Amino acid sequence: MVNYQTTTQKVNSIRFGSAKIEVGEDVASLVNLGTAQNIEFTEEFTPIVLKPDNAPEITVGVREHYATARFDLWEVDLSNLNLIRGGIDTYTPIAGDPVTVTDEPVKLTGTKMVRLANKNGDGSEPTSIVVKGSDGGETVRNTDYVLGVDAAGWPVIGRVATSSNIADGDTVKVTYTYTPNASAKLSTGGKNIINPRVVRLTNTNAAGKKFQITIYAAKNQKGIELKLPGDDSEDPVAVPIELKGIIDPTRTAGDQLFEILDEQGV
Repeated sequence: MVNYQTTTQKVNSIRFGSAKIEVGEDVASLVNLGTAQNIEFTEEFTPIVLKPDNAPEITVGVREHYATARFDLWEVDLSNLNLIRGGIDTYTPIAGDPVTVTDEPVKLTGTKMVRLANKNGDGSEPTSIVVKGSDGGETVRNTDYVLGVDAAGWPVIGRVATSSNIADGDTVKVTYTYTPNASAKLSTGGKNIINPRVVRLTNTNAAGKKFQITIYAAKNQKGIELKLPGDDSEDPVAVPIELKGIIDPTRTAGDQLFEILDEQGV
């Protein structure tokens, strides 16, 4: 017979799965970096210890308090590398030819904003936008629908609650012109200030509950490493990323480095 020493105290506190990685200049502009592996979070600090001659050591505080997110990024997107690297580069999107999309179907439920299928390379709003109702009739912007661009530069459309031409759940047809990037260029050298970024790691379980870590002010610690595997290799190129969080003195003491939000274990 097995003699167990204890029993599980909170089964929901046993974590499984990886995390979504987001980086942004602030929380409102976080960008999903996509596919990665070897995702990890570590905290480190050095205790401040007093060593009297006639008594045991006394720990009175900490210094060199940091929090670091590390991962190997599979999606080598130059715009995201530019964001991660904190302003030491020059990122230049190079526009291609305009493309017209005719009658793209988009289902509008409630007043939820829905992304269109295509975006401008520079993240601006598409042009020549025409929205037809489910019956093919014309609609009016800001009366029947609203348009905008989300934090990742995707055009989004939503129904106005009081619209008389678009009913809740209707599928509208959107015609627009967008200009994709033909290429992009990242150049570097000569800029010496690395600006901090917000980093967020989010694990979501099967019940939709989050275990989320947010580092408030993290600076890039590594240059670009591109190890190109052989042509017959099944491994993709992976860029090692290390973002080291430092104390943000603009925040309240006790909440200046990182936050862990737990919806799973409560």
